Amino acid sequence: MKSILTPKWVSFFGFLLILVGLSFKDTYEMTAIIGSLLLAMWVAIAMHELGHVIFGYLSGFEFVFFAFGPVQIEKTIDGIKMKENKHWLFFGGVAMMLPPQMKKESLTKKWAIFVAGGPVMSLLLGSIFYILYDNFSDAFLLNCAIMNGGILLATIISFKTGMKTDGYILFSILKNNEESILLVEELLIMKELLGRKQPTEWNQTYIKLAKQKDVSIDNLQYAMMIYYFEIEQNGFKSAVEAMKEYREIPVTEKNKFSVGFLIHMQQLSHFMMDDVPIEKMVYFQRLLSSLEPVSYFRGKAIIAYLENDKDSALENLKKVKKIIEDNEALYGFFKAEKRLTELVGKKYLFNIDKLLSLVEEG
Repeated sequence: MKSILTPKWVSFFGFLLILVGLSFKDTYEMTAIIGSLLLAMWVAIAMHELGHVIFGYLSGFEFVFFAFGPVQIEKTIDGIKMKENKHWLFFGGVAMMLPPQMKKESLTKKWAIFVAGGPVMSLLLGSIFYILYDNFSDAFLLNCAIMNGGILLATIISFKTGMKTDGYILFSILKNNEESILLVEELLIMKELLGRKQPTEWNQTYIKLAKQKDVSIDNLQYAMMIYYFEIEQNGFKSAVEAMKEYREIPVTEKNKFSVGFLIHMQQLSHFMMDDVPIEKMVYFQRLLSSLEPVSYFRGKAIIAYLENDKDSALENLKKVKKIIEDNEALYGFFKAEKRLTELVGKKYLFNIDKLLSLVEEG
């Protein structure tokens, strides 16, 4: 059974509650105020992220996706498409763009423009809505001015929590110090990870840099680069060995989303070595999130196979295969995910492509 606690359904039920509240005289006024604030917030978030996209585009950045509330707009092999945002992590707004290939010094300036795009858009719209409110005295215009101003303050203040604010990134990269160098390195690593090049084609300088990084929860993007590269270059066993120290990072409720690929690697490792107590595999699966659908559904397929439910195993592998087919032309690291899926298929003692084609024909 699919969960109804997704951004789409929660937003839908919230909309229904507002309609119900507007239908009764006693609750109309309060509901109208709440509805106006929520709509103004949604518009402000969308425009803030759109600001990043516009400024990023003007700086030569390549669009990947941006999300706000239950909506996600992303680049696919068929062009720009709108789809459902299924991730609560993106509900508050996120814009992902990849930097152009250039020297670090030039990239720093262009990245600063991209990061500044959100706050600049919030400042501009907040000012426009306040001027409109001053002329027309409409409550919704005031709410829009307040929400844009609030998002401006929340994002421009420089602090680092689970995620870095726009202000933190902007002020850090403009300082041109050690912190700004580290941030640019992270951006370049992300470009490799989310670019079209396959892992074996990744920049060897970045691979070497990733291997030199300290093992910590803050350096997981470097670990992921090493992991995918090793899978393609030297095989899964080598990738597991390369992740030996990272595997020691304790998994908690707070970080389980970040270390998802390490959790699934443990699943795969036990499965490949025939060390497969079903309780342990189920435990790993509970820690995985559908935010990483390839790992999530491949894990479900493995458990279904171990429980001798081959129909369910095939159904989940079909989902994995479809996700990979939809994304491998845009994201090179899916080549490694495809190889991992093939390894699971060989362990099953059947050819996944052939068997899935038979299932689809049937």
